[in-house]
Amino acid sequence: MPSFRAAVLALLLTLAAAGPASAQAPAVPPLTVPGGATDPVPQVPDVAGTTPAGPDAVMSDNVKYLGSIKQDEGLTTGAKVIGNRMFVTSGKNISIYDISDPAKPKNLGGMKANVAWENEEVPTNGKVLAVASDFYSIGVPECVAALAADGCVQLFDVRDPAHIKQVGTIPVANHTAECVLDCQYFYGRAGTIIDARGVLDGKAPTVVGNWIDELEAQGVTEKSCHHIREIRPGVLLTACQPFAAISVNTADGGSPAHPKVLYTGEAAKFVHSARWPRSGRDKFVLIGGEQNFTGRCERNNSEFSVYGAGNVLKGRSTQFQGPISQVPPAGNGVYADGKPVAGALGCSVHWFQEHESFKNGGLVAISEYEDGVRFLQVTRTGQIQEQGYFLSLGSSSSSPKWAGKDDVLYSIDYQRGIDILQWKGKHYVPGKKERNKKRGTNGVTKPQAPTQAQAAQRAALARELHAQGWSPLICSLVARDG
Repeated sequence: MPSFRAAVLALLLTLAAAGPASAQAPAVPPLTVPGGATDPVPQVPDVAGTTPAGPDAVMSDNVKYLGSIKQDEGLTTGAKVIGNRMFVTSGKNISIYDISDPAKPKNLGGMKANVAWENEEVPTNGKVLAVASDFYSIGVPECVAALAADGCVQLFDVRDPAHIKQVGTIPVANHTAECVLDCQYFYGRAGTIIDARGVLDGKAPTVVGNWIDELEAQGVTEKSCHHIREIRPGVLLTACQPFAAISVNTADGGSPAHPKVLYTGEAAKFVHSARWPRSGRDKFVLIGGEQNFTGRCERNNSEFSVYGAGNVLKGRSTQFQGPISQVPPAGNGVYADGKPVAGALGCSVHWFQEHESFKNGGLVAISEYEDGVRFLQVTRTGQIQEQGYFLSLGSSSSSPKWAGKDDVLYSIDYQRGIDILQWKGKHYVPGKKERNKKRGTNGVTKPQAPTQAQAAQRAALARELHAQGWSPLICSLVARDG
């Protein structure tokens, strides 16, 4: 076995050394990379490559399609908006965009080398950025050499978008990671606590603990963890069963290596993502599940859920209430009604993000793979109602990210790169009246009326079928019985 392992490791290292060469882009000044090499680091193009809006999508009247960015096509999965910059990761790129004009992002630079697998969420403060992987890390020699070929955590200096460089690795597989206390620490899905202090000054990152073990020592056994999110400095919300709010702040009795459990919430199913709006001061907690590769939506077992935090905020309980309400994915349809006939990854609930106006209810954007992006209203009582949608041809939307102004939203899409959308409807904040906004769908997605040319084509086909003996009754029977 030792000789076989050595042979496999040698092969992986050979592939790792050869891989980046094929991805080289325009030349840049030599940079020092880990290991002392001074080879040029391949960069992504300095032009965003935004394509204009086309007729390859259907959407509700309150959604406007502004265009797409295609350079990130290829497992485009996660993004993070920091001020006027958006940081995007995919299976091949780290890309950084200037979104001062959110409808027209400008590429500031990026990196094509040493990027492992998909990075579902993007933990960064705009200075240091982490890429977490638990599938492979063949393109990361440091991780392969440490026998972590199945994944690791990479840390990058992203202060200069045109000259991104890797500044550290942790050879522990983590599906996702989160930036904590202004990225002094990173918390990984597998429980890994990474001390990244000084990493931009040449200090190597280190593992200082395991947050899952720390919670278990306090009587909270976390299962099926997928993510952990910092909701305000030092306070995090886990996406596990159960989900939990924990603190690394001294005032709460915690520390970065020894987080303290504050509250928990029961979840009967897999928790993919958890958010607590308004930095954990809202009366609602938002929870989403996931179930991949279910082409027919009736077979999908994921929901978007609303839990109550009212008693927690009043100090009456350490348990979140609920779920108060749940909704499944949008479902199958005929595409023209904003729903696909079927899919590959399926129509599962995936990442979501509330609008910045959310206050004890309001607007939430959610990605549902082949069901595209759905816009949900959470009422003052925690009920959920769909109010809009965007579905593009060949879509597999992974994550929606609000730009922070002008109601622009970016659909980070596995297949299409980045679709740029603008919300034209209400924000549904309880007690707040809004005028001159497009009406919502109220959960009803009617098929869009055909154009004049489409109607003429349909009529011609109907006449042709009728001449061959077909009738509406026969067509309906065939559709029903095959």
